[in-house]
Amino acid sequence: MNLVVEKSEQYVLLTVKQNAIDVDLAAQIEKNIAGLYSGEGKINFIINLDEVKDISEKGHLLFTKVQKICVNESGLLVLVTKSVDLLDNILSQTEESLLVLPTNEEGVDAIFMNELENDFKEEQDDEFGFDNESDY
Repeated sequence: MNLVVEKSEQYVLLTVKQNAIDVDLAAQIEKNIAGLYSGEGKINFIINLDEVKDISEKGHLLFTKVQKICVNESGLLVLVTKSVDLLDNILSQTEESLLVLPTNEEGVDAIFMNELENDFKEEQDDEFGFDNESDY
């Protein structure tokens, strides 16, 4: 299997098990993420790219699409790689600013920090009477 999907309560870890994200694998990843987002309400995704050496244009478009969904839902997309070459490739080909970290553990930490920040913002809004309802 070229994609391993591990779900937890807070996030989904997708581990790519081949050296390239081609058109077919990008479509497979997109299908998995779409199903997890629409079917289970998942908004935090970690994509481990440790074995990846090359990413097709479709892969870069996928990252942009998933990033927009995550931002709109106050979630987080984290890409994991230690490869400087792959990091340069991602940053030069993707319009969105993406969070790229070297380990899954740091990705999990980033997601938990994002969740805490979201909870804090909600508490602040409630404290000052901004409960997402408008009188206007």
